[in-house]
Amino acid sequence: MTLTLILRDNKMNTVYINELGVKPWESTHPTNDAKFTTTTLLAHDFSSVWESWCSIMDQLSEKWPFKIEWTSTTDVDFNSKSEEFLFNKNIAKTLNAGDLCKKNEISNIYSTIKNLPASLRKIQNPVFEGSQDAILVAQELETEIDELWLKMTIFEKLITPEKISIFLESQTNVLLCRFYESETHAAAQIMYKTIHENETILEKTRDQCKKITTEDIHHFINRTKHYNSSL
Repeated sequence: MTLTLILRDNKMNTVYINELGVKPWESTHPTNDAKFTTTTLLAHDFSSVWESWCSIMDQLSEKWPFKIEWTSTTDVDFNSKSEEFLFNKNIAKTLNAGDLCKKNEISNIYSTIKNLPASLRKIQNPVFEGSQDAILVAQELETEIDELWLKMTIFEKLITPEKISIFLESQTNVLLCRFYESETHAAAQIMYKTIHENETILEKTRDQCKKITTEDIHHFINRTKHYNSSL
């Protein structure tokens, strides 16, 4: 089936590519380390790619049941202790039992970990839609939140392929998910260790989306935009 035929199928709003290495969508210097795999979902808008991602992750939840949201406050520069106190007070209002917002005393950067609902469609997704600096982690085994926070301080100032590799290497078996949105398309990425047990990720992805090659990406993005604007 050609790419043109794919776009004529109203059910095929999302396609995917699969690559060895750590390939953040916006990165100009991805890694090709075969110890890791990046599965990228592509659609013409965020709502479509989010729905496809939820459908896939729903089927993976039995193996990776624990999900958290991580963000940092790299853009906060406090002018006084009072201002920092108010920041903490306001952040505390957004936290539930078991969540954590903590300051790295070395970098003076706060980062937050929030436990996410078991039902993925109950997740408040604007944080992922609006920022490439938010990370969603799905865990096979639940990690103590302080331990997880410490390992994720690596992402405070900048999220790079190398840092993602280090984080994935430090975990037993996790999926690191990131999202991207532009005027022409949206992407949802799942990054993980390349091990036999993780082949189920591709099986579930194939059930939901049609695979394309990296050479087809530009064509897909532009044809998808044109196709949907003519509906």
